[in-house]
Amino acid sequence: MVLSAPPPTPEHLLYVDHILQVTCTVNAGPSVIRLIGEIDSSNSGEVLRTLTEARYIDDHLIIDVSDLSFADVSAVRILQSFASGGSAVIRNAQPQLSRLAGLLGLTLLD
Repeated sequence: MVLSAPPPTPEHLLYVDHILQVTCTVNAGPSVIRLIGEIDSSNSGEVLRTLTEARYIDDHLIIDVSDLSFADVSAVRILQSFASGGSAVIRNAQPQLSRLAGLLGLTLLD
């Protein structure tokens, strides 16, 4: 009997605009939400709405921000607000994102 690895879990597209893509990979443990691109005042409201709706997918979420190339003050605020509102953890924040959060007196969990 040959055992094979389970098939990879596909990423589901939750949101896309001209500068950002939000995907979700549903796992047996916490599901992973990936933010890819840029978050600024033009899309931060949609990002918060998308993250809020993702709570219907899984109660426990990992928000992977390693592929964010830009995030302004509005992005840091919505990420911190979302993470502090329930079982979500921000992971893989780039140094500039963590520094901006620190300047605002906010903490991004990692």
